[in-house]
Amino acid sequence: MPDPTEPVSRTSREGASPSAARRGRSGKVSVRLTQFLLVTLGLVLAVVMTGLGLWQMNVFESQRASTAQARASQQPVMWSGNQQRHSEAGDVYGRRVQVTGSYLKDTQVLVGTSYPLRVVTGLRMTSGEVIPVVRGQVSQVSKVTAPPSGTVTLVGVLLASDAQPTEAQSPSVHMPASILPALRLEVLAQSWPEPMVPGYITLGKDDAARGGMQAATLPLPKTDGGARNRSYALQWWAFAAFALGMSIVFARAADKNRNGGNARH
Repeated sequence: MPDPTEPVSRTSREGASPSAARRGRSGKVSVRLTQFLLVTLGLVLAVVMTGLGLWQMNVFESQRASTAQARASQQPVMWSGNQQRHSEAGDVYGRRVQVTGSYLKDTQVLVGTSYPLRVVTGLRMTSGEVIPVVRGQVSQVSKVTAPPSGTVTLVGVLLASDAQPTEAQSPSVHMPASILPALRLEVLAQSWPEPMVPGYITLGKDDAARGGMQAATLPLPKTDGGARNRSYALQWWAFAAFALGMSIVFARAADKNRNGGNARH
C-alpha cells in the first residue's frame, strides 16, 4: 500500500496540469460566448423596440397633424366679436371663423424673421372690437397691396398669440425695426385701438387672393393627437432599455458563476 506521505511523482503532476488548463480555457471561452450572445440578443431586442417606439411616435405626430387639419376644415363659426364670443375664444382656436368689418389701414405691420413676411392689418368688426388679420405674405421684392376699403366679410383660422421667438429662430439677416419678429397680441395692443380680440385670423387662399395677396402659411396649433400611441411609444422605449440592461446583468452573472465554480474546484 503506497505511503500517503510519499510525494506525487513528476509524471503525475505534469499529466494533471495540462488537463486542468484545457478545462479552464474551455470554460472561459464558453462564458465569453454566452456573454456575447446575451448582450447581442439584448441589443437586437433594444433596436427592434426602439424602432417600434419611433413608429408609434410617428403615428402620434401624424394623428396630431390630422386632428389640427380636420379642426381647421370644419364649418366656420360666426364671430360677431361681442363679449360672449370674446370669452369663448379659447374654444375655437384652430377653427375657421367668419368676421365682418372694415380694415384699419393705419394698423398694418409686417411680421416675421425672414422672407416671406406676413402682412397683418387690424379689422374693426361691426361689434366695435378689433381683430388682427393676416391678409397674406410678401417676398422681399414684392409690394404690399393696400387692404380693401369698405365693409368686408372674411373667413380665416383663429389662432392665439404667437410664441416668443427663440434664439434659434432669430433672423439670420438684419430686419428693420418696424418688422415684428412674431405676432404678439400684447405688442400690438400697445399701439392699436381697443378693445382687441384675444386672437388673430389667417385668411385662406380665396380671401387672400381677393385682396391681391398670396396666402400666408398657416401655423396650425398642436393638438393632443393620439395619446394612446404616445404612451405606446414610451412603453416600447422603456422595454428597450430594460432588455438591454437585463442582458448586461445576465452576462455579468454568467462570469460570476464561472469564477465561483472555479473557486470551489
